[in-house]
Amino acid sequence: MHSALTVTGTNGKTTTTAALCALARAAGQTVLTNPTGSNLERGLAAALLPQVGWNGQLRDAPKLRAILELDEWAFASLAPTIRPRVTVFLNLFRDQLDRYGEVDRTAAAWAATIDRLDAQASVVANADDPAVVAVTRHHRGPLLFFGADVASDSTTPDAWADVRRCPACDGHLDWDRVVYAHLGSYRCRSCSFHRPTPDIRITDFRSRGLAGSTYHLVTPESTRHIAVKLPGLYNAYNLAAAVAGVRAAGINPVHAKSVLEGFEPAFGRAETIQAPAASIVLLLVKNPTGANQTLDLLRSEPEPLDTLLLLNDGVADGEDVSWIWDVEFERLSPRRLFVGGRRAEDLALRLKYAGVAPTVDHMLVCPGIGAALDAALASEPGSQSRRLIVLTTYTAMLDLRAVCARRGWVDPYWRAAA
Repeated sequence: MHSALTVTGTNGKTTTTAALCALARAAGQTVLTNPTGSNLERGLAAALLPQVGWNGQLRDAPKLRAILELDEWAFASLAPTIRPRVTVFLNLFRDQLDRYGEVDRTAAAWAATIDRLDAQASVVANADDPAVVAVTRHHRGPLLFFGADVASDSTTPDAWADVRRCPACDGHLDWDRVVYAHLGSYRCRSCSFHRPTPDIRITDFRSRGLAGSTYHLVTPESTRHIAVKLPGLYNAYNLAAAVAGVRAAGINPVHAKSVLEGFEPAFGRAETIQAPAASIVLLLVKNPTGANQTLDLLRSEPEPLDTLLLLNDGVADGEDVSWIWDVEFERLSPRRLFVGGRRAEDLALRLKYAGVAPTVDHMLVCPGIGAALDAALASEPGSQSRRLIVLTTYTAMLDLRAVCARRGWVDPYWRAAA
């Protein structure tokens, strides 16, 4: 599958893959993808099977552009079989320690797999992530970087960041600025390791809270001012990665501005579901970095919001939920607060230690999904239409969408993702 383009990383895979597909289709490409975010072997098999003929061969294979999301650990086993023409590496953060172990283990698996890529294959990498740069910089083929040149007052990685020392020599890393976590502009005191100059850059970033963001997208040929519906700087990284990906694949991104400005959030990733009592905004959180970025996003909203937090411990979430203790829930200032999911009590305990106190009434804990949603949607006397913000882990998000689908508020996720 030499025309394949793969996307891997800890956060942002589904959004980046969807944006790549939108850009490729706008350029006239016929795309084969795994739109539901199922990114292990079974997910790829499910995406490929409808395109396989009776002889076991892909129908119209020369006309297909495969754009596939790959789990960061499954990438090591799948990439040699897929033989991608382009691979996009988004970021590397601590996630699902019971499955992956520490980030060093994933980085080593990536490095070994990159060594096996074809010399003609292109690698697209996040220049702001030292861990990603360290594993991709020795690729034998073309290497394209994306990054964010945005203002920041911080020159120290966050307390819960995963990279603090040079991944090349274990020397001391100095940051000129930290965007968030360990992403930023850095240089090693002891060796030549440093942030490479991005080919695709985000500049002049301005958040509009949950409504989206504006920024300049700078390429070697042009600077475009774009206003997108996706909130948060982390999504700006995802869209910059998508633009870099299509360029590396030789796809002309001439329609990039209109495509990105019209791009809708992927299901469960800042998706809005209209219920009779409220607009439900789903924000997927699955590790400390993503959760803390989401909490920062909510702090930019002008008024406290009704908030529902859902924590599950399924295999796809990570059965170890200790990561919630690295989430800075102290940043959360809800109007009303509800907690649900299979591990609701664990989350409620973390929130208690964080001192989170809603401005109206008390925190309500409802193990499960449906009951927690119903409690959060229950209107106060005289209340008008409002927003309910839901911070949810992956399987809890699917469970909640299933409840909403049964009530006729939204299409099932496999239709919404198509």
